[in-house]
Amino acid sequence: MNTVKFPYGVSNFEQLSTQNFTFVDKTKYIQDLEDEKYVSFLRPRRFGKSLWLSILEYYYDINQKNKFEQLFGKYYIGKYPTPLRNTYRILKFDFSGIDTSTKESAKQGFNLKIKTYITGFSDRYECLSKENIQSIYQTEDAEEILSIFCEKYDKKYPIYLLIDEYDHFTNEILYRSVDEFIDSVSKQGYVRKFFEVIKTATQQGIVDRVFITGVSPLTLDGITSGFNILTHLTHHLDFEAMMGFTQDEVESLLELVLQDSSRKDEVIQEMKEWYNGYKFSRHSTETLYNSDMVLYYLKYFARFQTRPEPMLDPNIAPDYGKLKQMFEVVNMYENKQVLQEVLANGTVQAPLITQFSFTRGFKKNELINFLAYLGNLTIESIDMTGRVKFKVPNKVIEELYWQYYADTINENSGIEIKSSNIDKAIENMAKYGEYERFFEMITKVLESLSNRDFIQFNEKQVKMVIIAYLMLAGIFDVISEREVQSGGYPDLMLFKRPSNPYEHHEFVIELKYLKKEQANEVEKTMQEAKEQVLYYYKQDKTLQNRPYLHLLTVVAVKDELHVEKAETI
Repeated sequence: MNTVKFPYGVSNFEQLSTQNFTFVDKTKYIQDLEDEKYVSFLRPRRFGKSLWLSILEYYYDINQKNKFEQLFGKYYIGKYPTPLRNTYRILKFDFSGIDTSTKESAKQGFNLKIKTYITGFSDRYECLSKENIQSIYQTEDAEEILSIFCEKYDKKYPIYLLIDEYDHFTNEILYRSVDEFIDSVSKQGYVRKFFEVIKTATQQGIVDRVFITGVSPLTLDGITSGFNILTHLTHHLDFEAMMGFTQDEVESLLELVLQDSSRKDEVIQEMKEWYNGYKFSRHSTETLYNSDMVLYYLKYFARFQTRPEPMLDPNIAPDYGKLKQMFEVVNMYENKQVLQEVLANGTVQAPLITQFSFTRGFKKNELINFLAYLGNLTIESIDMTGRVKFKVPNKVIEELYWQYYADTINENSGIEIKSSNIDKAIENMAKYGEYERFFEMITKVLESLSNRDFIQFNEKQVKMVIIAYLMLAGIFDVISEREVQSGGYPDLMLFKRPSNPYEHHEFVIELKYLKKEQANEVEKTMQEAKEQVLYYYKQDKTLQNRPYLHLLTVVAVKDELHVEKAETI
C-alpha cells in the first residue's frame, strides 16, 4: 500500500507540515522576499498562492513562535531562519467568495469581509477595546472600518498584511459590467479608497510589510495612484519558480510512487504535455507545471499507476473554463478573431503588458495579455523588437479552447446539434470505424456557417470545425500536424487515449481544400490526398502497428465535404 500523501487541495501549512504530507520546499524564497517590503505576485488559478500565504502567515506570526521548530524545522527556512521570523501580527484578507451578482451585493460582500477579518484579528491578538469593536460593527464601509482600526491600533506591534485572491471579486464584476469595474477601482471607488487606507497605514508605521497575490494586474492598475508602493515580482526571474513545479520537482514527486521505473519517461512526457508549459519571466529558460494539476494526477497515479480521467481536475475546470466571459468582456467580435488566430496557428503575438488601463481601451493586445495572466496563454519567445509570441501552454488549456470554439460554432450556426448526437457519431467511429455520420453532421454545420458568413472558408478553418467537435466527445486523442517517421505532418490523427484499456478504431486524416470554382478538381485532389496519407503510413512503423487504423481523405469544396477511405493493401 502506498503511504505517500500528496497535499492535493491542502492550503493550510500547519496541516501540511504536521500531517506528513509530501511538500515541495519553496521556503528558501522567504529570504529573498525580505529584501522587499511591499510585494505583489500574480499567478493563474491553482498555482499554490493560498498555500504560500499560509507559509508566510505561520513563519511571521508572533503567535506561532512556539511552533516554529515543529512547523519549519525540516525545511530550508527552518535550518536558515531570518531575524524577522515570528515578529509580526498577521492581518490576512481573502477576497474570494463575494457575491458579485449585483453592484450592491458586491460592495456589501466586500465590506463584510473587511469587518470579519478586522474583528477576527482583534480577537486573536486582543488589541482593540470592546468600544472600538462595537464602533467597527456599526460601520458599513470598508475604508472606514480599516481607518477606525488604524486610528485605534497600537503601532508598536507591526503588522504583516497578506491579501489572497485580491482581484477575485473585481474580475467577476468585470465579466458582468466593465463600467461597474471601472467605478469600483476609480478615484471615488470603494476598492480604491480601501487600498488608499492601506497605503496610509504603511506611512504611519502600522503596516510594515505587504504581500498581495491574485491572478491579473487589472485591479492593481486601476488603483495604482492610490496604492503605488508595491514592487511587482510577477515577471521577476529570481521568483519564477516560487509557485508552480519545475521539471526536477515533478520528477522527484513521481519517483516517490512510480512502481515501474521503466515507465518514467513515458509518464513524465504525458504530464508535460498536459500540465507543463508556463513561463512568466521573459528571461526564463525553463517552463513550469501547474502544481494543482500535478498533485491531482499523482494522487490518482499513486493508487492505480495510470493517469486520471479526465486529465483536467474537475474541481478546477470552472476556474479555467471562463473563456466565454473573457472573450466577451469588451470588443467581442475582435476578441473572437484572437480565438481563431490562437486555434489556427497555436500562437499569437503582442507586446508584454504589465499595466492595464481601460481608459486607453481594451483591445487585442490587452486581451492576449489578460489571457496570459489567467493561464490560458503563456510566453513562448520574444523577438528582436520585444514583441512576445504567446502560445497555449498545454493540452488541458487547448481542450478548453476547443470546447469554447465548439460552443461558439453552435451559437452561430443556427442549427442545433445536440452533444449526445455528436458524441454518438464519434463513439461509432471508435467502436465500429463508421465515420460517415460524423462528417455528415460537420457538413451541415459548415453549410449553415457559410450562409451566415461566420468564417472565412479555407483549409485551416474547416479543420478547426472538425477538431472542435472531436474534442467535445473526449474519446480520441486528437493530434494536429504532428511529425511522423516519414518526415511529413498528417493533418489529423485520432488515436486511442493512453488511459483507455480497450482497443478501438483509429484514424489518420489528410484534408484538402478547394474553392467553389475548383469543384471539378475533386477527383484529382482526392487521389493526391490518398497518395499522401498512404505515404505517411508506409513510411511509419508506428502507424503500421496500429491494428484498427483507418486512412481517410477529406476534400472540402468550400462547405461541402467529400470523404473517402484510402486502402492500405
